[in-house]
Amino acid sequence: MSDINVNVINTNKFKTICITILLKQELNRKYVTYNSILSKILTMGCNKYRTIRDINIKVDEMYGAYIYSDVFKKGDNQVIEVIFEFIENKVNLENAFEFLREILLNPLVENNQFKQEYFQKSKEIVREEILSKNSNKKQLARDRCIENMCKNEKFSILPEGYLEDLELDKIKNSELYNHYLQILKNSPIDIFVVGNVSQKTIENLVLKYFNINDRTIIDFKQLFLYKEKVKPNTIIEKCTISQGKLCIAYRNNIPPYDKNFISFLVGNEILGGGSNSILFNNIREKQSLCYYINSYIYLFKGILFIESGIDIKQYDTILNSVLENVEEVKNIKFDDTDLKLAKINLCKKYNCIKDYNTTVIDYYYTNYLANINMNINEIQKSIMNVEKENIKEAFKNIWLDTCYFMKGDDIDR
Repeated sequence: MSDINVNVINTNKFKTICITILLKQELNRKYVTYNSILSKILTMGCNKYRTIRDINIKVDEMYGAYIYSDVFKKGDNQVIEVIFEFIENKVNLENAFEFLREILLNPLVENNQFKQEYFQKSKEIVREEILSKNSNKKQLARDRCIENMCKNEKFSILPEGYLEDLELDKIKNSELYNHYLQILKNSPIDIFVVGNVSQKTIENLVLKYFNINDRTIIDFKQLFLYKEKVKPNTIIEKCTISQGKLCIAYRNNIPPYDKNFISFLVGNEILGGGSNSILFNNIREKQSLCYYINSYIYLFKGILFIESGIDIKQYDTILNSVLENVEEVKNIKFDDTDLKLAKINLCKKYNCIKDYNTTVIDYYYTNYLANINMNINEIQKSIMNVEKENIKEAFKNIWLDTCYFMKGDDIDR
C-alpha cells in the first residue's frame, strides 16, 4: 500500500461520490500564505488541462461534477484540500482519479516555476479573500482574540495568509514551486472518499495514480497543549464600527479524547449553543442587551469561546452577565429541561453532519486528527448519557483567559 492514508466512508445515502485530498502541514508563519496561494494555483491549469477553461470543460463533461481547493486550520495544522465530487454511475471512478492526479501532481510549470500568470492571479485571489475576511468584523474580532490569547502558540496563525506577505514581492514564484515539491515529498497526505465504493477499490486507485516517488514523510502529532491558569487578559481595540464585538474565551484542559469531553460539549450547548441556551435567553431575549450571542468549543485547544454583538455602552453589563451565566453552568444551576433540550439539539446537529458528504469527511478527518474513535451514532449515544454531575465535573477547572472587545474608534466607554 502507498504511504497515503486512505479512508472510505461507504454509504448509499448520496447520489454522488466525493473525493477529498488533504495535505497536512504544521502551521508555520513563514509558509501559511505560500499554501494559500498554492491552493488556488492547483485548479488553474495543469499539463493536460492548461487553462481554467480547459479544466471547466473537463469537469462539465463529467455531468455536473465540481472541483474546489482551499486551505483551512485544524488545531496547529494548516491543511490544503482538493475536493472533487461527481454523480455516481455518470463518471468512471478511475477517470476521476486520473483527473485528480493531473491536478495535484502535474501543475503547469514553466522554467522551474508555476506559470507566472497563474501565480499572479492566485496572489490576487488570496489578497481579495483576506480583505473580504477583514471586512467581516465579527470574524476579525474572533481572529484578533485568538491571536492575542494564543500568541505563543501555532494556533494563533491565520490559515488564509497575510497581506504583508503579498506585498513587495516577498513570495517568489520559484520559491513557491520549490515549496510545493517539498510538500509532495514530506507532508502527510490523506484521501477521504464518501460514496458507494469499497476501501479496497480506492486503495488500488490511490496506489496506481498517487504513487509519489522519494517521499520521506515528516509527520507531527496533534499534541494537546495543557495550559497553566493565568490572570485574565483584557484587550480593547478601536475600529470603525457602530456595533461592538465582544469575545470572551475560557480555557479548560480537556482534550477531545478525554472522558469528560462529551460532557463539556453538552455544557457548552446549555450555555450558548443555540436559541434554547442560557446566554441567548438571558442576555438576548429577556434583557435585550445584545444583537447576537453564542458559544462554541475549539476542540483541539480546550477553548470555550463566547462571542456577541453589542451596543458599545453595554460592555460592562454584558460582560458581567456572561461571567455570571458561565458560573451558573459551572455550578449546574439549570433545569433538567435545559439539559434535555441541549442533548436533543446537540444530537440534531450531529444528524445534520450526515446530510452532506463534505461535512461527513470533515467530521471523520477531525476525529482522525484529534484521536477520537467514535462514529456519529456513538457520539450521540454518549451525549444522551450525560448527567448534571458530569457537566459539573467537566466545568470544574474552567477559567477565564481572555476578554477581547472591538469598539468604535470615536466612542469612549
